[in-house]
Amino acid sequence: MNVSQLEAALDLPRASIRFYEKEGLLSPERLANGYRDYSEADLETLRRIKLLRALGLPLEDIKALQAGELQLGDALRAQEERLRREAAEREAARTLCRAMELEGAEYATLDAGRYLEELDKLGETGVTLAPPAADSLPVVRHPWRRYLARLLDHSLCVLLLDALLVFTLRFTFGEGLLITLVQSYLAWGVQFLLEPHFLSTWGTTPGKWIFGLKVRNAHGGKLTFGEAAARLATLLRYGEGWCLPGYRLYRNYKSYRACDDGEVLPWDEGLSYTIRDESGLRGLAWAGAMALEFGLIVLLGLQLIMPPVRRPLMIGTFAENYNDVLRQYDLNGLTLDMTGNWVVPQGTASLGNPPPIFHYETTEDGILTGVSFTYEREPDYFWDGAETEQTAAFLAMLAAQPEAGLFNWLSLVDQAGDQIGNSYEDYQFTLAGLTVTNEVAYSGYRPVGGFLLPEEGAEQSYSQHFSISIADE
Repeated sequence: MNVSQLEAALDLPRASIRFYEKEGLLSPERLANGYRDYSEADLETLRRIKLLRALGLPLEDIKALQAGELQLGDALRAQEERLRREAAEREAARTLCRAMELEGAEYATLDAGRYLEELDKLGETGVTLAPPAADSLPVVRHPWRRYLARLLDHSLCVLLLDALLVFTLRFTFGEGLLITLVQSYLAWGVQFLLEPHFLSTWGTTPGKWIFGLKVRNAHGGKLTFGEAAARLATLLRYGEGWCLPGYRLYRNYKSYRACDDGEVLPWDEGLSYTIRDESGLRGLAWAGAMALEFGLIVLLGLQLIMPPVRRPLMIGTFAENYNDVLRQYDLNGLTLDMTGNWVVPQGTASLGNPPPIFHYETTEDGILTGVSFTYEREPDYFWDGAETEQTAAFLAMLAAQPEAGLFNWLSLVDQAGDQIGNSYEDYQFTLAGLTVTNEVAYSGYRPVGGFLLPEEGAEQSYSQHFSISIADE
């Protein structure tokens, strides 16, 4: 039978059943799917435990009875003595309650110390009063708060993963089911490094902290790193369904229902999960944290599309920016090596129409102050100019200008796109401290739709000089 049937048969809370299992008083079989299968013997064992606990027998005595280390008659006689003593304690408590009532004690002015002294005096007569203990560990019945806390923690791990990829590999994930799964598992890898550390040191995580949630072991202490990692692995399996589409939603729903019913979730068995308070302001704090994460994701996107080197360029760092522009903006063209020359792929017999050769102007310290090329082309059927080289070179230098930053990068790119004309057109403009000049002379061609088409029977010639320089202040 399953745990629901066991609950119905015994009228015993599921949390108590799980507690008795954790204490080793019950050992149901596990099915292949991981669910517990309770037998009639398990049912009878729980009946005995329920009866003996109703009589007040300690768990230690019940364990000793199960192990054959204690006879039931001896256990009952010991319990009789405990009940006699408890009756005396209850009578003493009743007497003290009556005395406090007659003295007009109020909670705000209660002199607890004086009354505790009275309890100490009772202790000298063998009567001891102490706070009661509960069998079951605390259970947090706030499924939405727990889910939102987990969502914040995981999205933080996704953010850290993206930041690592952007700042080291200049890469981020695209779209598609397989790519999404890979990204999700890598983010969980980050979470397996961080969450156990948080739980073993702080006893909470950023998401749980916002909602006032804490995770402790059965003794009230913080989890070890291994215990926290094992908890997270169980959560990934039963709570997130291995991140598999469809199955994940099913596991989320099942976990929600179980938590809402007060059931101890599989990854919290034997643990104490508490909530400090239920203020609605915590929801606002969570929304603020998620908004901050979204803003950081936007900044990462801007960081990715803006070339990486943002200081005075040398030839090698210009080449680094140039190659990054080709990759991030999906521009077709050859890349540059660290000397500023074209990298010709191995096995390429001929470049066909090779790109223009860059010429670099630098200071004595090697700082780049200008880039230019002069391009003369043989006649062809059509010609669209060296537009890739112009655009990539300008963006490579633009990123290093003091006037360019993450927050105005897209605006500068739009402005540059509006002002960089066709390769066969003359133009000049200054933007963000850079002066761009394009001078063209050609004959025997006619411009059609962004191309130069040779005129029949005419002799063709084409010459272009393109330059980017730091504007004089």
